[in-house]
Amino acid sequence: MLIYDTHTLAGVIEDRLWNPSTFLLDLFFPYVQDFDTETIDFDILTTKAKLAPFVHPDASAKPTTNGGYVTKTFKPANIKMLTAVKPSNTLKRRAGEPYGGNMSPAARLDALMFDIFDEHERAILRRKEWMAAQALRFGKIDVEGEDFPKQTIDYGRPASHRVVLAGVNRWGQAGVDVLDTIETWATTVQDACGVAPNVVVLGSGAWKLARADEKLMKLLDLRRQASGLIELGPISVNDVSRARYVGTIGDFEFWVYSQNYQDDAEATQPFLDPLELILGSPAVQGIRASGAILDVDSLVPQDIFRKSYNTENPSRRQAYSEAAPLVIPSRPSAALCAKVG
Repeated sequence: MLIYDTHTLAGVIEDRLWNPSTFLLDLFFPYVQDFDTETIDFDILTTKAKLAPFVHPDASAKPTTNGGYVTKTFKPANIKMLTAVKPSNTLKRRAGEPYGGNMSPAARLDALMFDIFDEHERAILRRKEWMAAQALRFGKIDVEGEDFPKQTIDYGRPASHRVVLAGVNRWGQAGVDVLDTIETWATTVQDACGVAPNVVVLGSGAWKLARADEKLMKLLDLRRQASGLIELGPISVNDVSRARYVGTIGDFEFWVYSQNYQDDAEATQPFLDPLELILGSPAVQGIRASGAILDVDSLVPQDIFRKSYNTENPSRRQAYSEAAPLVIPSRPSAALCAKVG
C-alpha cells in the first residue's frame, strides 16, 4: 500500500532560504522605538575623556561639562506596498493543497492575504537591513525613491572610520599583517568613542584574504561558546542570518556575512561588499525607529501599518502595508568599515 499516491501531496515546507537576514540589525541595532510624529529626533552620543582638574584646596570648584549628545531631526521616507488579489485567484488550488482542492474560496482568500502581508514584511525587513548596512559602512544613508528626492542622513561619524586599503597595503600583499591592521583600527575606534570593538564582520572575499594569513589562522580559536558550553557542531540549518561564525582571537569575535538583495533593476547586490569588513560592538547602541503613519486608520505608533479593503469595477481585495523606518546608530563612532582588497 502506497502512503503517498500521485494525487496526494506532501505539505509545502516553507523555503527559509528566502527569509530575510537581520544579522546586522540584531547585532548592532537591537533597540526599537516607534514615534507618533512625522519626524524622528535622534541623539548622537559624544564622548569626552577629560582629566579631573587640580585646584588649590582653598579654591572654588569650576563648572565642568560632561560628554553630551547632538540631536538631529529627519523626516523618513515612507515605504508603501499594495498588492491586489483577483477573485479568480481564490479558485485555484494552493501549493500543498490536495488535487481537486479542499479549501473554500473564502479560506483561500484569507490564506492569500496572510502570504501577501508576510511578503510585505519580509521586503520591509530587507530594507531595514540595507539601511543598517549603509549606516555601518559609510556612517550615512542616502534615501531616494519615487517622488522622494535624494536626501542624505549623515550621522557624523569620523571620516577616519571609513578605510580603503590600496596598493601594497591591501590584505594578501607581501608583508601585510591582517591582525595588526585590525588592531590598529580597533585603537582608532576606541580612541573615538572610549569603547574597544569586539566584533569583526567580514565579507566573503575579505575572509578568503584573512584566512590566507598564517599568523591569524594560528591564533584563531574555531570553537563556539554559548552559556558556558563549547559548541563544536555546525550552525543550524534553520539559521537564516546568512552569517557564519569562524572563530575568536582574544576579545575579537569573527563572523562571515553573505546576504544579497535585489535592487530596483532586479540585479543582485550584496548588503556588505565582499571585500569589506565592519568592526564594531554593542556600544553602537543602534535603534530601529519608525515615524508616524499618516492614515486615519493608524493613530498609534507602530512598526508596520497594515490594512485590507475592497475596490470595485473590477472587484479586487487590496493588501496594503506602510512603514516609515529609520535606523539610528546612537554612537556612530563605535563602528568602522574597511575595504581590504
